[in-house]
Amino acid sequence: MITRPAFIAVPQHATVSREGRGTDPFAVLQRQMGRLIEDYRAPETFGTGHIGATDITEDASGYHIFIEVPGCSEKDINLSTTNGVLTISGEKKSPIEGTEQKQHVSGRSFGAFSEHFTLSDDINAEGITAGIKNGVLKIFLPRREPAKPAERKIEVKAD
Repeated sequence: MITRPAFIAVPQHATVSREGRGTDPFAVLQRQMGRLIEDYRAPETFGTGHIGATDITEDASGYHIFIEVPGCSEKDINLSTTNGVLTISGEKKSPIEGTEQKQHVSGRSFGAFSEHFTLSDDINAEGITAGIKNGVLKIFLPRREPAKPAERKIEVKAD
């Protein structure tokens, strides 16, 4: 099984007006509409430190991780395993950075990203493979061969 660190929810505190009474109902409505619009927008991935949308599937041969990394090539992504943890990191760079072009609108996000997955004991870390095609990073984590009971013939000697 592959696990990702749990997200910790931050409690939301009630706001109080200067007079010490509850917040104006129109201000509450405005905040809720703002949240609704923000939730509707496509989530920004790159530049926030998180990788794109991720799917993890399992079959008899092992686990398959599919991660959306649009605009990234194999040179932009690093994978490593250390002490049973798979680390996926990289950076999506802006194509106009370092040029003299003036940018008027920016709807895309760029920046570094990183994610860590704890690998279960049944994964063969030495056999992990990865490839990228059409903006999707595909990682295969093969299962270890089940340990076969060691059989040893013990010779019986005459005393």
